[in-house]
Amino acid sequence: MSGLRVEPVVTDSFGIEPTLRDDTLGVKLTGTGDMAAAPPLGLCLKALQGEVMRLSISAVQFDIRALYFLNSSCLKAFISFICGLAGQGLKCKVQFRTDARLGWQRRSLAALERMSPELVSIEDT
Repeated sequence: MSGLRVEPVVTDSFGIEPTLRDDTLGVKLTGTGDMAAAPPLGLCLKALQGEVMRLSISAVQFDIRALYFLNSSCLKAFISFICGLAGQGLKCKVQFRTDARLGWQRRSLAALERMSPELVSIEDT
């Protein structure tokens, strides 16, 4: 397995930091997932989908504990990512780590979990 070919994304108010450990892709999101964050998030998730295929990754773990807002356009990017994995026939698990003190995180992601319970899980920390 060769290294990850996706670079971190850093803007004034939003960040994406992908890391690879064995066959698990970690993605830490920070800041505010607003309209300005939606385009870079969508592009990054599309690139990460390619990396899941290329590297035969078995799990993607999104750490959103330091994310303080997530709008519907960003949620749509996650839906596209999950549907893209499923459409390729990949059995890659998608896990979200949330901050239990920020109840909106679980509520926002619950639709993703209901949409694809065999792939998506949410862990409150």
